[in-house]
Amino acid sequence: MSNRALTASLLTILFAGGGFSAPFQVNWDSQSLNSSEQVLVEGSKRVIISTGVSAEYFNEHFKLNSVVDKPADRRVVWRFSVNGYDALITDSIGFALIATKRLDIHSAATALGRTSEIQRTISRGRALKIMLSCIGNFEKPAVEYGAVDGHAQLLLVAQARKPANNRSKGSEADERESTVGREVIKAEESDDRTPIVFGNVNLESGKCTKGAGLIAP
Repeated sequence: MSNRALTASLLTILFAGGGFSAPFQVNWDSQSLNSSEQVLVEGSKRVIISTGVSAEYFNEHFKLNSVVDKPADRRVVWRFSVNGYDALITDSIGFALIATKRLDIHSAATALGRTSEIQRTISRGRALKIMLSCIGNFEKPAVEYGAVDGHAQLLLVAQARKPANNRSKGSEADERESTVGREVIKAEESDDRTPIVFGNVNLESGKCTKGAGLIAP
């Protein structure tokens, strides 16, 4: 591998201060970070570490996914990985003016809450079985990492599969022909607002939390 290719695939940023003695390794496939992007990334790392994890744990489990540095859209996206699970964390960055100084405000502090160094997790197969027993047949499973009651949790989330409509096409056609249009519209609107059951499985403890909600049109 050429020196240029190696530099493009692995950018190492050394923190000169702030107590970060460990090198900050950033995976970046096709380009290096400019100075403005580096400021965003370094600030985002500081904020995440301040929530509870060590610099060493961060370097091992958090990898840079992308950086956006536009006037109205500044964000750093990290990929958190542990024991084969992956979740994206978006740190949206605003700012506040204090006197004449501009101070960056990172959403990651609120999005994660208080973090701990996750080491042990249940297997993916066990998590799926727990979800099945919790909400029945489900779809759209995904892994998320974020605050629950102020503490960061690694979760398997999914929504229950809606039961299939067993009515025959013939009976549906007869019903449409014999039902006043206003009643059909009312029935369709009612069906659209059927609550969706969802489940969250904590991938450390194996506990499943079940809930329901409506999706706005």
